[in-house]
Amino acid sequence: MLGCLLPGRPLRLRALPVLITSILPALLLAQPSWQQPPKVVVGIVVDQMRVDFLYRYWDNFGDGGFRRLVGEGSFQRDAHYTYVPTQTAPGHASIYTGTAPGRHGIVANYPYDRRLRRSVYIARDTAVAPVGTGSSSARRSPANLLASTLADELELRTDRRSHTVGVALKDRSAIMPMGRMGDEAYWYVGGTEGKFVTSTWYRQELPGWLQAFNAKRLPEGYLDRTWDLALPRDRYHTPLPDLNPYEAEWAEGEPATLPLDLRKVSKGGTDLDVLKDTPWGNTLTTDLAMAAIDGDSLGTDEVPDLLAVSYGSTDELQHAMGPRALEVEDMYVRLDRDLARLLRHLDEKVGTGNYTVFLTADHGGGDVPAYLRDMKGSAGYTFMSSLYGTLDRNGLRAVVDTIKNDQVYLRADAPAGSAEAVARALNTDTAIAYATSADRLFSEASGSGLAQAMANGFMRQRCGDVLFALRPGFFRGHPDWKEQGADHATAWNYDTQVPVIFFGKGVEKGEVLRRTWITDVAPTVSALIGMALPNAADGRVVSEVISPGQGR
Repeated sequence: MLGCLLPGRPLRLRALPVLITSILPALLLAQPSWQQPPKVVVGIVVDQMRVDFLYRYWDNFGDGGFRRLVGEGSFQRDAHYTYVPTQTAPGHASIYTGTAPGRHGIVANYPYDRRLRRSVYIARDTAVAPVGTGSSSARRSPANLLASTLADELELRTDRRSHTVGVALKDRSAIMPMGRMGDEAYWYVGGTEGKFVTSTWYRQELPGWLQAFNAKRLPEGYLDRTWDLALPRDRYHTPLPDLNPYEAEWAEGEPATLPLDLRKVSKGGTDLDVLKDTPWGNTLTTDLAMAAIDGDSLGTDEVPDLLAVSYGSTDELQHAMGPRALEVEDMYVRLDRDLARLLRHLDEKVGTGNYTVFLTADHGGGDVPAYLRDMKGSAGYTFMSSLYGTLDRNGLRAVVDTIKNDQVYLRADAPAGSAEAVARALNTDTAIAYATSADRLFSEASGSGLAQAMANGFMRQRCGDVLFALRPGFFRGHPDWKEQGADHATAWNYDTQVPVIFFGKGVEKGEVLRRTWITDVAPTVSALIGMALPNAADGRVVSEVISPGQGR
């Protein structure tokens, strides 16, 4: 039978070992890469992480965290979100669905409900009950998510043999990656409880491993300390002194400086929400991720699993301090150590080379406008009252119901043509970079970057009648805001550009310098695993990420 390999010549038996030795490598290379997928994919989202943090803080990172991911992985240096608003719930949904809010339906953290005439939290679900707590903050689910995620498709690909788990401080950050079919999602309840919980969408009771984890009461221990710098002061890159006018106080009469007595600001450990504003919120999230790996036996067989980890403390702190704060850099230095700890745990439990990690962010974040303004930059604050004033001067205030998420909602009885009139009026306001009616939006989508971002984030049933963008560097102002801290949600680069790093099994080491999109993450993971794309995904596989022999 082997004689057919050498037509016209008899095969000599003594040549058989040499022939087999030469054939086997080729046969092995011919095996599809998806026949041996990673045992577990770990998706890491760092909330409000700008890509330039990697550049600015690089020399303060150790070898086992960000440096290891970048040095041994594939770093997409010009990755962007494609829509507005760039917020946490839409961001996590977009990463894992491979599409934008206009398709997956998570159009904002708090979209406006026209029927109720108020904003409603996107993950709120009164049809489910809390599990592990009596708090109504655990009445959460992915019911508003309209497209499948990586978790959904992995469950379908493996006939529900995969284990898919999401962990985060924020409920929306644990829930959206898991889609509607994911096995488990756990999030943090602070106050006096300080524990991770879920809802009946996922389980009727907490698993034993999580009950044991909560019983350790780690938050109290983490808050029974003083937060001081992890490195000598001269190692940090902030141009600002620790005490400056651009950062909000930790508490009334407690200046935004280090060292900080965490026991004092947490009121003796009775306000465990304080943990979310400290580096130990990230540490606790890492602890939980490692406990999930062990408790759910992730990556211990040949069926691929998915673990979605989201670090929320980076966002909480930047909202209060802005991205130039000493405290923010110190948090990233400590997060780097937590990432190293998580990677070591995966090495030990799953095995080096047996898992794949991707790391990205759910959005970026702007600088404190007051700081930029004092630096002579074009920046500042636009109060919605001033926009209402513009509409009033144009005789249009009466047709407007409200302004939410940079969208104008008209009253149900607004006359025909009101949306176009409101858009024209807003375009005369010097605070506005661009405004358009929803009806005109799609005809203009291919002609304007801002219009395209608006179109990608727009779902008629859940969005407004007129959409607008403030000028770059400007935040929405609030009457009680003291021009401290930072925000996000726009289509400007500081909000859309985020790091995307792939690392581990099946990943080609290197840098990708061409522009890529956050919607490319899910298709690339799908190719590495060998499964269908999430059903609404419109991103593309980033081929430079895939190792030779892994599908090329």
